Amino acid sequence: MIRISFRARLLLLFIGLAGGVLLVTLVAVTFATDKQAELTVERELAVSERVLGELLKRRGEQLEQAAQVLADDFGFREAVASGDQATLVSAMVNHGDRIGTQLMALYGVDGEELASTHQLSPGTDFTTLRGVRLIDGELFQLVTVPVRAPDVIAYATLGFIIDDQLADGLKQLTNTDLTFFDSQGQRALASSLAESMQRKLLEAVTQEQVSLWLTENQLAGHLSRFNTVELLVSTSRSDATQAFQALRAQYLGFGLATLLVALMLAIATARYFSQPLARLTQAADALRRGRYDAPLNLQRKDEFGQLGATFDTMREAISEREQRIVYQLEHDLLTGLPNRESFYKQLNERLAQKQSGVVVVLNIMRFRSLNDRLGQSFGDQVLQQVAQRLRDSFAESCFIARLASDEFVVLCDNDDSKGMESALSSLQSTQWHIGEASYRIEFRSGAVRFPEFGAEVDVLLRRGQLAAQLARSEKQLLADYQQGSDESYLRRLQILQALPDAIVNRKLQLHYQPKINCTTGEVNGAEALIRWQHDQLGVIRPDEFIPLAEQSGDILRVTRWVCQAALDQQQYWLEQGIDVQMAVNLSALDLQADDFAEFIATELRARHLSPTKLTLEVTESAVMADLEKAQQRLKELRELGCKIALDDYGTGYASLAQLKHLPLDKLKLDQSFIRGLDSDANDRIIVQSTLSLAHELKLQTVAEGVEEQAAWRLLQQMGCDTLQGYYFSRPLAAVEFEQWLKNEAPRFTNQNKKALTNE
Repeated sequence: MIRISFRARLLLLFIGLAGGVLLVTLVAVTFATDKQAELTVERELAVSERVLGELLKRRGEQLEQAAQVLADDFGFREAVASGDQATLVSAMVNHGDRIGTQLMALYGVDGEELASTHQLSPGTDFTTLRGVRLIDGELFQLVTVPVRAPDVIAYATLGFIIDDQLADGLKQLTNTDLTFFDSQGQRALASSLAESMQRKLLEAVTQEQVSLWLTENQLAGHLSRFNTVELLVSTSRSDATQAFQALRAQYLGFGLATLLVALMLAIATARYFSQPLARLTQAADALRRGRYDAPLNLQRKDEFGQLGATFDTMREAISEREQRIVYQLEHDLLTGLPNRESFYKQLNERLAQKQSGVVVVLNIMRFRSLNDRLGQSFGDQVLQQVAQRLRDSFAESCFIARLASDEFVVLCDNDDSKGMESALSSLQSTQWHIGEASYRIEFRSGAVRFPEFGAEVDVLLRRGQLAAQLARSEKQLLADYQQGSDESYLRRLQILQALPDAIVNRKLQLHYQPKINCTTGEVNGAEALIRWQHDQLGVIRPDEFIPLAEQSGDILRVTRWVCQAALDQQQYWLEQGIDVQMAVNLSALDLQADDFAEFIATELRARHLSPTKLTLEVTESAVMADLEKAQQRLKELRELGCKIALDDYGTGYASLAQLKHLPLDKLKLDQSFIRGLDSDANDRIIVQSTLSLAHELKLQTVAEGVEEQAAWRLLQQMGCDTLQGYYFSRPLAAVEFEQWLKNEAPRFTNQNKKALTNE
């Protein structure tokens, strides 16, 4: 699409306006002149007709006076009365010569011709013979008067001839042509037209196309009739409108001159307006491309000058704002250090230039705990001081950035591990004064060399973070990245990616571990334990993917799937006559979900299962994640009728006071106390005291991790209620669990009976 400049559009606008006005005016003038010309033509024709009428009237009056003089002549009347033919003729000839008439006739009252210069048509009423008549092939203007003595004794008729001479004379007076012709169009009787025009006119009359003839010859005319004679009064349209044509030509010339002046004015005006606009456009385009160093400086005192000054002010403001934006995009606003984007840019440049160096990821130990206990403002001050000290320690030789909350990164060109560790040790050993108090802040950091251990920023950053995790686990200040240490990270990443699909497409499985009555050896329940066999990753243990599911939030869907699958299996077993208490594990996020109790109630109703047959197991850590919500949710589940068990008791954070207020039915002792029960006196003391405490609180007890018969007997003596462990069975698939109930479970009942008998 062709773009038209503002200057061209302005020129076109001026020319269009001027041309439009000129065109409209020219059309109006043309219309007015055409109309006036038509009126002029009509007026000329009307004037010619009036002049002809006046001429004929004057001649008629002249004829009538002459005829009356002749009729009143005594000698003439005497001759008429006596019938003296010679005297009549002589008197009429003399009188006609005197007044210039070409036709004279005298008739008696009985119609007898007494004397005549022309032969009248038979049957003519001579008493009324007057006006324009065709007599004997010629056109005359006639008058007739009576001759009295004193009665009418005769009628005298006199006539002037109407010929081409009369028509030419009238044309000289009125500038119009007269043409008399007979009604059949056989010949022209009198005309001021040229002979060729007369012939064409007669042809048009014959064909009844007089109007077409007038149009073709650019004439205007009026057609009238005198008895049997037709009269055409015509005039040239071009002659009549010549003055108007000249006027229009003059106006057109004036209009073209005006248009030329308007064009010159438009060019000057367009230049006046377009030059500052063009400069403004160029300046705006430069601004769009990010050039802020070219001032506009329009040296004008009009609105364009004001606009230019405003534009320069805006340019400076945009430049300052963009500098601030760029700074904010590339820096952390709290510490003033470069941010993650700047770090990526710096490291990418060095990698592209094949440089070598080291990336050190630095974390503040227990920063979240400090932030939570002492407040956000305190945490901000810590971060600001850490940033400043990192600048003081490394700014001359390294690039320092803040990546996240308490995570900093140092990018150095040299690989001086000892110097780096020394600088970090000095940083950590220095006292930190925040407010009016002093604090000790510890760091953990991981170093990774490039390009030896990676040529991509994300890879190097991830490996530096893995090295920092290694330093945290080994309680070191600085740890170097070890080749292959990120394989477990990649596996966790794959597990996270595969978990949603496994939930949706039911690729997870449930295994069931029997729970044994400690006193009788009979099976009284089963714990549903989740299992996952992945096509590429192989067997994925629960302790691998459950923590990841809790981090990603997928644990909510995992738990609900487990509950549905376990209740489906319990319903099936009840239909098969297998009545066992089903136990399902809950996470901290499950206890925080407001609709979890309603979910459990809905699932139980759908399967017509009693809530008392369902045990929901929660760990101490899950309860302590949000104690208030956990208490509320467990209360709702217990009011529903479900049994609540505290799992892994003794390894978490629950205090006796908190245990007192939790709505519990069962207490599960952690397997770490059970496995050494027969060999460790301390474990026996802990288990015995815990069982006694639980019974005092009216809680049923479950010992998990029973792997030997000796442990069973000790727990039986201590009064434990339920046992669970590999001594009885590992977790089994549903079909295997049914076979175990049939084939293996009776063995433990019999074994218990035999042991009791031996005692």
